[in-house]
Amino acid sequence: MRGDIPECYADCLPYLVDKASVYLRLHGANFIQTLGMDMTIDQYIALDAIASLDNMCQRDLAKILLKDRSNTSRILAILEQKGLIKRVAAIKQNRPVKLLKTTAKGQKIIDEFSYVVKKDLENFWSDFDINDIKQLKNLLNKIISKISEKSNIQI
Repeated sequence: MRGDIPECYADCLPYLVDKASVYLRLHGANFIQTLGMDMTIDQYIALDAIASLDNMCQRDLAKILLKDRSNTSRILAILEQKGLIKRVAAIKQNRPVKLLKTTAKGQKIIDEFSYVVKKDLENFWSDFDINDIKQLKNLLNKIISKISEKSNIQI
């Protein structure tokens, strides 16, 4: 494929990677909706990350969500409004920050649904050969590294 120039953007690798990502997110969003959770996929991912990782601040979460600060702030405000998380004042690297913590209500949702969501992902990926998945992960990490290195982009 090195010498082949696609006729249009929809035929190129970045488009296919993006398209696969959109399909995966839509699958996740649909699955969360079928579980009757009153949240978006981004809200669930944020809640799961907060429950899983200690001492996370909004900046750390934004990197995980691949969202800018304003979108992350909006997601956190909704989770806070629903009583699923709280922000706790703390000092991190000599700076005042608000660490994100799940509330009992938020932890209950994670305890109830985390296994089911992870099982759905496991079932989805079981249709693929494990070596193909490992190879795809390695290739995607190489692409990320190369772009980061060449373009001086860090997320």
